[in-house]
Amino acid sequence: MYRAFLSVRRKSSHLALAIALATGGAVASAAYAPAAIAQEDRDFSEAFAAAYQPVADMVTNETPDWQGARARVDAVIASASTPDDLFVVGNLAQAIGQNMQDAGLRQRGIQLMLQSGKLPAADIPRYHYYNAQFAFNAGDYAAARTALDAAVAAGYVDADSDPANDPAYIYAQSYAAEENFPASIAYLSQEAERRLAAGQPVPERWLLRALQDSYDNDLRNEAVTVSQLLLRNNNAQQNWTNALQVVRALYEFQPATRVDLYRLMDATGTISSSQEYFNFADDLDPRIMGSEVLAVLQRGVDSGVIDAGDAYLVELRGIATPRAAGDRSEVNDYISEAESGDARTAFSTGDVLYSLERYDDAERFYQLALDRGFDADAARLRLGIAQTQQGNYTAAKANFEQIAGERDPIAKLWAAYADTMMNQ
Repeated sequence: MYRAFLSVRRKSSHLALAIALATGGAVASAAYAPAAIAQEDRDFSEAFAAAYQPVADMVTNETPDWQGARARVDAVIASASTPDDLFVVGNLAQAIGQNMQDAGLRQRGIQLMLQSGKLPAADIPRYHYYNAQFAFNAGDYAAARTALDAAVAAGYVDADSDPANDPAYIYAQSYAAEENFPASIAYLSQEAERRLAAGQPVPERWLLRALQDSYDNDLRNEAVTVSQLLLRNNNAQQNWTNALQVVRALYEFQPATRVDLYRLMDATGTISSSQEYFNFADDLDPRIMGSEVLAVLQRGVDSGVIDAGDAYLVELRGIATPRAAGDRSEVNDYISEAESGDARTAFSTGDVLYSLERYDDAERFYQLALDRGFDADAARLRLGIAQTQQGNYTAAKANFEQIAGERDPIAKLWAAYADTMMNQ
């Protein structure tokens, strides 16, 4: 039996996602029984026949002499010249290597059989895959990729139930073994994109592995791309937690930007600690967004995450409550002023209306801010979030997709959320 591909060691991480990747089970032996040389339909050279038959006899006797055959097989290989020579000696080398636990000789045998052109057509894809397996385990990762390309080109189809033995995953792992993590993640991402587009399943463990590698190696753009794929593949709450946790750890957003990431965490139910709720409230600023701060804190209390007697909760509520009351009583004045005011006034009024959960009015003033020349990325992100809150996911996505700069990763995740809601 062949051993499975060896695993690639990775550095430890303080952020551990729910990943448990094995490297698969064994695959069947590729060797045929060693053949007798006198077969009428074979074209053997005389020199090869003379060298081969005594060694073949050594391993087909009732008490095979594998060690003696191993000592002589290199000379037999050197004598091979015809395609039939190469095929038969390749098979012999495999049999000897298997019994002597000599992986290098087994791989050499596979390569000789492929080189011979005599393998049955149905076996060619599988033998290229075996060649890749031995190259990978020997640490020759470039050769492993070449062999995997040949296997797939020949029509290899993975029938193993373990996704860690899929050629695409092994291909990506070969880059990871070389510590070329951008290439590894890019390859897995492209393969996942292809399979999703074709309606084919994507092993979730692949994407979690790629997300972990993105985090471990500070690959921010890759983390966002993998997060989008992970959520398209399976938008379970744990995957939202994984994606948002990694993005929040890799990016140092300003509070005015980070608040929209917290809003997404709130929408997906992935705020899991009182500190996260308090950080969210701080970024909102209870002196400005009092109504939303109160609503966020109440959700924390209702979920059991925040203790109702927490001193900081009491302090934040004490600041937010009068501001919320003032906003409710003066909101019409804000609206009147913003109708004829500048872009910043329109944007600030949109924020107050959003805080009051008047999302349709907030949308209108974010649009006014955009039209009047306010920071386009900031206005479009808030505009898209307000549209998402109203269930207008198509319009929201159109805004999210136009955002660049610091807010781009947050916009991409909000777009993923809009997709999730559209497909429910």
